[in-house]
Amino acid sequence: MMKCFILILLLPALSFQSCNAFVCPSLEPFATSTTLISRKNTPSTILSISQAPYISDIGQSWDGVHAKERHPANVATPDAAAAATDASTYLIHKGRAIKMIKRSVAIEGLSVSDGWTPQASEAFSLAVEAVVRANPILTGQLVEEKTSPWPWAQPRTLRVIPGVFPPESHSFLTTINPPADLASPAQVLYEEINKGTSAKELFQHVHSHVAPRLLGKAEFSYDQIKNASPLFEAKLMDFGDGYAAYSIKMSHALGDGTTFFQVIKQISSYMNGHEPQPINWDNPLKATHEIYPETFSNQDYERSYGGPFGWGVFKNIRTLGKRKCEYLLLSKDKITQKKRELQKSDENARISSNDVVMSVICEMCGSSDIFAFDRSVRSVKDGVDKSDAGNFFWEIPFEREKAAANPSVIRSILMSETGTYYDTDEVPLMPFLNGRVGRITSLASITQKTTFPGSKVICQFPSASFISDLPLDVAVIFRFDEEHFGIMHNFRRVSPSPLLSEIIA
Repeated sequence: MMKCFILILLLPALSFQSCNAFVCPSLEPFATSTTLISRKNTPSTILSISQAPYISDIGQSWDGVHAKERHPANVATPDAAAAATDASTYLIHKGRAIKMIKRSVAIEGLSVSDGWTPQASEAFSLAVEAVVRANPILTGQLVEEKTSPWPWAQPRTLRVIPGVFPPESHSFLTTINPPADLASPAQVLYEEINKGTSAKELFQHVHSHVAPRLLGKAEFSYDQIKNASPLFEAKLMDFGDGYAAYSIKMSHALGDGTTFFQVIKQISSYMNGHEPQPINWDNPLKATHEIYPETFSNQDYERSYGGPFGWGVFKNIRTLGKRKCEYLLLSKDKITQKKRELQKSDENARISSNDVVMSVICEMCGSSDIFAFDRSVRSVKDGVDKSDAGNFFWEIPFEREKAAANPSVIRSILMSETGTYYDTDEVPLMPFLNGRVGRITSLASITQKTTFPGSKVICQFPSASFISDLPLDVAVIFRFDEEHFGIMHNFRRVSPSPLLSEIIA
């Protein structure tokens, strides 16, 4: 009973963007990554690490003397990192954002690739360290400051203090020795996937055997505060036969899915010998997701995150033990065909593949009346640029049944000037009181991958360890590989979906 009581206290302010990582349909990248890689198709000549202009001197330790020689100019040297460490605060969250950030789960996931070599492992290790040095905030610790010593007192600020985990003494990469029986199944699966016959088998293999070893239990920001744990980490599993698996995790306190994939992109740039695009951590605005769009009122906010929402979540506690995380694999070709068929009507002329998949989710779910999805506000809200790190998204509620009947409902929200479905004070009350409000996170547009010259990403798989522990309907859309999308969900009640039958793999 106590566990349920604690859960209900946590959920009203829970940020579901975390799974995107949580990323809205318009975001560019996806939130964590693990990769399986085979040497079998590796070209005979591969760019060696020593040839790469931004990563060199493999096997030598990092130190203050040689750091500048091994990193591009925009990468922080130990001296620069020390200077950043002296700053009293690097990132601060205040106001309503504090509750949201504390209850946001870390962004994590995995990928699968082929073409891995020992050089790739070393390049990955150096690239992770290069990114940490270029972004000192990744070396930090999340702390909270309260106005009162009482346990129930609300924190005044959440801040990240860099330099608590300096790269000179803390390793941000963990190497995991795989079980002996993992490499051969992965190789067999890759042989068959080349024939187009085993996407489902690979999907099941990654889910059942790879993900549990690289993706841990859901870690919320309040866990990181309590345990004083690092905010960024990577794991590497080299199977020794040409395959490898890697994963990356970042605290949601640092940013959303877009921020996460900016970091992923930097790792990939270093591995491929390119100077990475810098990430701007200095925007004074750190989070917008504590509120709906600015056209919404406080009444809208209180319905969606206040007492009515909390009561609805409490009513769903009894369903917690019955919820399981389930997966669906969708054919990209079938989705494209269905999209083109729907685009023949004027109202659906501009819908995307992601809109079709979201419509399927709305059609499938029989236990929520409203779904909310996350929309990025980068380049939408004044003062927030695409390169800015932080939690910059709005949660948009819409009627599930209308989106199930017409995918253009979702597209019209994304294309509207306000980015809203309801006008202010029109958000209905009863779905929140009845616990019939779900969440959708879309990672379908994420294409960012971490690769080494000669390697190829086979698939990506996001972490959804938190889904089965939530008494709310939650769905995550992600891009599994070039031919398939995936859906993860925990719906309390699943309804027949004619549209799903047309696009399932």
